[in-house]
Amino acid sequence: MNIKRILIIGGDSRTEYLGKALTEEGFVVNFFDESVPLKSAVENSDAVILPLPCSRDDKTVEAPSLSEGVLLKDLFHLIGKNKLLLAGKMSEGVKAVADVFSVKWVDYFQREELEILNSVPTYEGAIQIMMEELPKTVFGSNVVITGFGKVGEPLGAMLKKMGANVTVCARRPSQRAKARIMGLQAVDFSYLPECVLGSDVIFNTVPGCVIGREVLIGSKESLIIDLASKPGGVDMEAAKDLGVKVIWALGIPGKVAPITAGNIIKETICNIFGELGE
Repeated sequence: MNIKRILIIGGDSRTEYLGKALTEEGFVVNFFDESVPLKSAVENSDAVILPLPCSRDDKTVEAPSLSEGVLLKDLFHLIGKNKLLLAGKMSEGVKAVADVFSVKWVDYFQREELEILNSVPTYEGAIQIMMEELPKTVFGSNVVITGFGKVGEPLGAMLKKMGANVTVCARRPSQRAKARIMGLQAVDFSYLPECVLGSDVIFNTVPGCVIGREVLIGSKESLIIDLASKPGGVDMEAAKDLGVKVIWALGIPGKVAPITAGNIIKETICNIFGELGE
């Protein structure tokens, strides 16, 4: 399969810049806009790119700009096994539908280079939210970060450089050790209820409920910024009951830096093409 013609369906401003970047790489890029039938659009392409996330209901493509939804089963039937599908954050349900139609698919969200590069606009956007919401400077603020992975680590490093007092809560001893040599405080999750006391901001990066009622009781004066993908890491019902402010900041790269985010996806997709020999 020689990839020259690419069809992009749905998405936000990231996909717009993704298309421009791929065009600059020499690909012929078309955006599906309902001016031609879906069948014709797919037939005139070698690969189809879906957004990040590719679907929110496991039935239709995430395409808010289209007047009619594009059903995944219809799209995958047209793609078949002769074209390549690249999609972001494919759920098990979406993968199952693709497999029914023998679609050759790659989830570019699972690529490590994308995760690493995407952490930059994510942590920059997270700090931007903090600066907009707090009536004080980052310098001197008391910050807790739950999780110390691809987002938590650079976030902690940047906050440290800006003069914040940062405590990292991480499960793995190796992560806590790394945080310590970076000059950050580091504790196990069992100490989370105590270490949130007196915090100004809590950043969560863990996609699992680690900030429950016990933690929230000690966080009534704190701002919680949840950076984790669904299902998130905060007991939202308990937070509402206790009056704790939580901002669930999903999709930060596409909101604060769509050009950068689009180029990151482009770089990842080109890497995939190279590995597949396309």
